Amino acid sequence: MIKSTTIVGLSGSLRKASSNTKLLKYTEKKIKLINDGVHFSFGNIDIPLYNDDLEKEKGMPESVLKLGDMLSRASGIIISTPEYNKGISGALKNCFDWMSRLKPNPFTSKTIAIVSATDGRSGGERSQYMLRMCLTPFDCNIIQSPEVLIGHSSRAFNQVGDLTDEKSNELLNKLLEKFLAQSSI
Repeated sequence: MIKSTTIVGLSGSLRKASSNTKLLKYTEKKIKLINDGVHFSFGNIDIPLYNDDLEKEKGMPESVLKLGDMLSRASGIIISTPEYNKGISGALKNCFDWMSRLKPNPFTSKTIAIVSATDGRSGGERSQYMLRMCLTPFDCNIIQSPEVLIGHSSRAFNQVGDLTDEKSNELLNKLLEKFLAQSSI
């Protein structure tokens, strides 16, 4: 019996016009071209700030449980991170703090691909490094290369949301090929 592959995308930015969300939507489109049988979902990290008192008084928030369940069922996870002050966003770190409270942990043993889009020239190098460090306790399979770093992101996509740089597309294709091979069941 062949199981379907389910991929969850997490955008580290909560902005409506986020380049990282745009990059994930473009990534979804590329994945569907490679394998139209892959199911792609977007996880919502707009969850309450982690507070141990909240958990003790009211239990896990429903939004945290819903995200945890979605990640648990995923074959693989793609995280698109912005770079805020040389690191990941507070929203993304908060997501990890909540997910660390779930048993079993939804990130454990998952294949994870990292991409980033920033309006600066580095494309999110520092945030990718920090993201790898934040994922270390979860014992997941992070694909280390190629690094997909989209600099000057406000100019990187055309009107329909396609990434226009040829080299960035080549790197994204290579990353997705490795990711899908390791995420398939």
